[in-house]
Amino acid sequence: MEQASWLASFGAITNPIGAIISGLLAEWCGRRRSMQFSSIPFLIGWICIGLAEDIDILYTGRLITGIASGMATASYTYVTEISTPKTRGIFQALGPVSASFGILLTYTLGYFLDWKIVALISCTFSFFTLITLQLLPESPSYLHHVNRKEEALKSLTWFRRNIVVAQDEFAAMKLAGDNLDGKDFVGTFCSPTTLKPFAILVVFFFLQEASGIYAILFYAVDFFKDAQVNFDEHISSIIVGGIRFLMSIFGAILINKYGRRLLCMISSCGMSLSMLGIVIYFEYFALLQHDIIWPTIPLICVISNVFFSMIGMLPIPWILVGELFPTRVRSVMGGIIICLAQIFIFLSVKFYPDLIYHIKFSGTCGVFLTASIIALLFSKFILPETKNKTLEEIEDHMRKKTLFGIENKGFSASEEDLEQNRLGRSNVYTIQMT
Repeated sequence: MEQASWLASFGAITNPIGAIISGLLAEWCGRRRSMQFSSIPFLIGWICIGLAEDIDILYTGRLITGIASGMATASYTYVTEISTPKTRGIFQALGPVSASFGILLTYTLGYFLDWKIVALISCTFSFFTLITLQLLPESPSYLHHVNRKEEALKSLTWFRRNIVVAQDEFAAMKLAGDNLDGKDFVGTFCSPTTLKPFAILVVFFFLQEASGIYAILFYAVDFFKDAQVNFDEHISSIIVGGIRFLMSIFGAILINKYGRRLLCMISSCGMSLSMLGIVIYFEYFALLQHDIIWPTIPLICVISNVFFSMIGMLPIPWILVGELFPTRVRSVMGGIIICLAQIFIFLSVKFYPDLIYHIKFSGTCGVFLTASIIALLFSKFILPETKNKTLEEIEDHMRKKTLFGIENKGFSASEEDLEQNRLGRSNVYTIQMT
């Protein structure tokens, strides 16, 4: 059990290193190159796992793939910067969809094939990422940030497929950059536009991990056993993976339609009720000192918890990493936040077996229940709304002085009014493209 907990958590323990490397690379050589570089440790790590003959090589492979996973988080910054306000939510939500599909595919292949073959199959995705990313342009925001303005406009035109729309967006980008002239990196780093998002995201990720989302993911088989659900262990994993994948698709649709705060409130409320059901179920039979019956009840509660986690509490914190920070510090601060998030994931995964041992399964679910309730209150009163806002509007929003330093009600105007307001105050700049 000790080796299993280390093997499960080793994938998370080096994620922070990869996240920091990713932030620095994204600032130094661009968002796209940073994502391409992540393919190299992925390839090396999967080869180590696929050819492993002892536990030390397995540990090494897990550590290396953990670094690669941390580096791959530059994709959230890239997707944020190439999207429009209306499409940013669903594009960002494709990250959890892809991750959920990868988990389901791994579980399914593991049911039919030896785990070493599955690891070697995973190498092909590293090559695919390395090659296909070369076909995409660099982020327009990054190019503008490093003063490659003509390339920035070309990149915007490629993504928008409309020169007028690209010029208008470039003008807004230029105006935001002019407002920052004279403010150095340290000044931006210490400003409210950076410190407020940092505080919000640290608390948000802590509550995400404390609510048990990743513990259930990493220990899907053991969680079903502890819940006394009598399924084949591999089938149990596939069920969890399948639910996560389907709900990630559903969540992506909801994120594009509804606000981040509302979805997080619904998600944390549903997770709280499902964990409450598990706690009441086991405590009831413990008090009666009676054999446990109706095993479908904890099964429904576990499935419900996975269901609700995927529509808000799992994907949205990662989405907000790319949305809340100013362009000048986005990649570096994104790396720092993801580093901390991965540390939280490591701690939750590593100490889950210890919680089960010391406070039993119902006590552990009680901890998850408490964190979910706090997340509900946090989403209601603290979490800012970013749906349909441009990155420049979000940055302006964070400068406001309000209760707790945060105003989380969002806009009361319609999307059409906001769009007209943006177009009305923007100037069109024409740049000769070569």
